[in-house]
Amino acid sequence: MVRPNHRVTTIVRDIRVENSSILTLNLADPDGWPLPPFEAGAHIDVHLPNGAVRQYSLCGDPADAVRYRIAVQREDAGRGGSVLIHETVKVGDRLLVSLPRNHFPLAATGRRHVLVGGGIGLTPLIAMVEVLRRRGEPFELHACVKSRADLPFRDWLEALERQGLAQIYASRDNGGRRLDLGGLMHNLPQDAQVYCCGPSRMIEAVLAAGSERPEDTIHVEHFGSARIPPGAEAFTVELARSKRSIPVAAGMTIVEALREAGVEIEASCEGGACLTCKTRYLEGVPIHRDLVMKPGERLTYMTPCVSGCASERLVLDL
Repeated sequence: MVRPNHRVTTIVRDIRVENSSILTLNLADPDGWPLPPFEAGAHIDVHLPNGAVRQYSLCGDPADAVRYRIAVQREDAGRGGSVLIHETVKVGDRLLVSLPRNHFPLAATGRRHVLVGGGIGLTPLIAMVEVLRRRGEPFELHACVKSRADLPFRDWLEALERQGLAQIYASRDNGGRRLDLGGLMHNLPQDAQVYCCGPSRMIEAVLAAGSERPEDTIHVEHFGSARIPPGAEAFTVELARSKRSIPVAAGMTIVEALREAGVEIEASCEGGACLTCKTRYLEGVPIHRDLVMKPGERLTYMTPCVSGCASERLVLDL
């Protein structure tokens, strides 16, 4: 569980309808004090009234010290958090949130910054644009949506478009167009920095189109949560420090098995998106299902909230 001193009490100051499925909420300190600072690309955990915890990118300007701005897309087939926010959260409600965390930061330097976002995946890029403007560094934003009629963040995006800083691709409109990722990547200098947040297919396409670029120039962030396949593998977790062996049944998460055995482990999103539960493993072959850990980290760490095991046993440094 997240420790209480990792939480900040906020009040919902404003709710805005962005399009048919997205709301933006402005959260502030109840007494008007500055909130803990954040960097572009960061997200917070939002603790919902029903006890669920969900992650949302901070899409406001990091220079604005008195509010956190998040955007929530309603997902009727999701885990219920977005529907709860859309249907029950109102102005004046108090919400507990975590301190900001950032797994998707802006690069310190770059000849050019290229931002590619799809739908709700535009949210972390909004904060990046504000910082890049302030830094005076060249950037371009490519916003991919289904229809201009349902364009989120319309005023902001269309203002950037008029300034020549953004291109909007509405794939389902009559005469609409799609972003040519291959052409975009081919024409970029090698030291350009590319950022992508959106659906998995978009991220996979960006990585494929940029496969010959330097690895440290492409930065991606998934949204949503990882899922454990039905009937996923059964195995045994061994705790190296406490000398315990705990069975993990098929379809059960390691976090669930540890809790049933009375072992306390800190976890938050339980969807592979926040890395609160990131744990070192000593032996075994983990099946990584998290959305954010870097390949190098996976050599020694795994996420027990969603990841599994391809061997009969997994030894954790617990």
